[in-house]
Amino acid sequence: MLNSCQRFLGSSTLCKVAGFNLTSLDTHKYPDEVAWEVDQNSREGHEDLAKEINADNNVSAVILQHEYGIFGGQDGENILTFMRVCKKPILVTLHTVLPSPSDKMREVTSEIIELSKTVIVLTTRSKELVESIYPNSVTKIFVIPHGIHPVNFSTPKAHKVKVGLKKNLVLSTFGLLSSGKGVEYAIKALPKIIKKYPSIVYLILGQTHPVVLRNEGEKYRISLARLVTKLGLEKHVKFYDQYLRLPELFEFLKSTDIYMSLSINPNQAVSGTLSYALGSGRAVISTEFAQAKEIVTPEIGSLVPIKDSKAIANAVLHILSDTKRLNRMHLHAYESTRYMLWSNVAEKYLNLLGRTAVPTISIAHLETLTDKFGLFQFASLSEPNTQFGYTLDDNARAAIVCGWLTKQSHTKELERLIGIYLEFIKKCQDEEGRFINYIAYKNYAPSSQNKLEDLEDAQARALWALSEIMSNTKLSSEYRAKAKEIFLITYKNLPTLTHLRSMAYAIKSFALVLEILPEEKEQLTKHIKLYADTLMLALKSNADKSWHWFENHLSYNNGLLSEGLLVAGSALRNAQYKKEGLETLQFLIGKTFSENTYMPIGQSSWYKNYDKRSKYDQQPEDPASMILALARAFAYTHNQEYKVLAEQCFGWFLGKNSLNISLYDAETGGCYDGLHPDRVNLNQGAESLVSYLMANVTMAQFN
Repeated sequence: MLNSCQRFLGSSTLCKVAGFNLTSLDTHKYPDEVAWEVDQNSREGHEDLAKEINADNNVSAVILQHEYGIFGGQDGENILTFMRVCKKPILVTLHTVLPSPSDKMREVTSEIIELSKTVIVLTTRSKELVESIYPNSVTKIFVIPHGIHPVNFSTPKAHKVKVGLKKNLVLSTFGLLSSGKGVEYAIKALPKIIKKYPSIVYLILGQTHPVVLRNEGEKYRISLARLVTKLGLEKHVKFYDQYLRLPELFEFLKSTDIYMSLSINPNQAVSGTLSYALGSGRAVISTEFAQAKEIVTPEIGSLVPIKDSKAIANAVLHILSDTKRLNRMHLHAYESTRYMLWSNVAEKYLNLLGRTAVPTISIAHLETLTDKFGLFQFASLSEPNTQFGYTLDDNARAAIVCGWLTKQSHTKELERLIGIYLEFIKKCQDEEGRFINYIAYKNYAPSSQNKLEDLEDAQARALWALSEIMSNTKLSSEYRAKAKEIFLITYKNLPTLTHLRSMAYAIKSFALVLEILPEEKEQLTKHIKLYADTLMLALKSNADKSWHWFENHLSYNNGLLSEGLLVAGSALRNAQYKKEGLETLQFLIGKTFSENTYMPIGQSSWYKNYDKRSKYDQQPEDPASMILALARAFAYTHNQEYKVLAEQCFGWFLGKNSLNISLYDAETGGCYDGLHPDRVNLNQGAESLVSYLMANVTMAQFN
């Protein structure tokens, strides 16, 4: 979680860690982010840490990850010394929530809650328990799930080769080993399973828990090894007695057919290992502890009673009996856990600390989707889908984003990408200056789809991209001259635009080049006025007392229309254009913001005047368009409310949406393609990506 917070905040904020050692004699090689070491048994050490944090003006808040056994004293009461002295806001995550705590534990927990600003638990059941036992938690408790790492979805086959299990069916359990893991019950289930599936291998991954090792040595592991020998399972059980690094761990998890989560504690609130297995896209068999009962459904695995080897064997046999069903379980486990990504968890923590999370921008996925010819239109999950080729729409917007980024940091990679996208725009232009939009991957030939669709919006987006390049003094004179050449061919043969969004794009384009094309300034000004007047006429024709909009419906990319009037008002110094730009934007805000949350118009059907608004399918283009419009309004008015709304709107990408799921994938740098009523579209295509990148760059300019 710390690394995810740091990634979201970037270099502007530093996250530091205090490590609590079992004794004053412990020496550990901690990573660099561990700034303090405290003896858990020393109350003086707890107090000194609090005083040091109080004196550090760079520390704005404290996140306390709480377990009763890591802070010293009876039921971890020593942490209260720290909390009583610390004057910074404290957010506490309660990892262990018991339905029947001892009197001392109840006393300690109640004061922890009292001294905290915010309390986090990891499951809905834990929230219900805490609220019933500790009434002082009711106004300050929130549920944030255990995080998972972003990994690409894959089937076990390829990974089995890497770990030397190509011919095996694989069961696995991982984590720090202790008797609470219930591993022996899986071992006892194996003889029955092996009769039907003799290639079964059960992997027991991880070293013994250090506290267990200190207190009783390898007693539990030895008992498991003896059980394996007694049952004659030496060929079917493999122990990996080591702490696995994440890349190694995920190779083993990805080679797994069924993950075994067999805790013998019914009151265990959450299992990080279960979360990681599901997040890797693996079917699971789990005992019935709190978290498992919430998230393990028949679509992703089976629940079994605690300490029941017969039930475990039957569950494994049932799942393995249908290969297609098992594969569906893997995919459903992956899809259903996207809300648990560490990036989403970090964003929720930061929001509760009062921070607006704008992730450090990454062009990694843009590079993934771009080949030597251009930016692919679609992706299958995070990989390019070449079947549908390329579009001018996507390559033009990618050129814009890369141009914006050169103003922050000019790199050879950005220059290379802009060159690809600019050349793509050129290849879409015919001799008369008209553009096609669709180019197939095979032979890079124009697609038949160009004849089936109106391409006016694509023409106008291309003009906007060319204007952005022409006016960007950070780019080479070669690129700017080439963009100018392409622009003028189209501009001088430009047919009359008929679509409102095309006109708004043209306004943005022409306003950018008014000063760098002095010979065309008069004509450009006429075009801007014509298109702005057309927007004004459309507004007059469709508006009534309760509907102040350019059309009798709200559809896609709506913020662009208001932004177009604002740009025209500034370029032509026309107060009426600015006034209506702001008023229509205010109308759009009223239709898409509710209780500090942005909800774009669903593209399954448009929102017609006097009708119910559509909520799904929500797509990234709309929040990006809204953020650009809000940024323009803020630039003209300096009204902070527009900045606040833009932050809320950007939150849509990061989980402040109807499903509370982040659409931004911090691992790939990509953005999921949209929100359905019950799920995220996990494909990471070009339009979603460039929309997110435009929104991110704009938010960075705000800040």
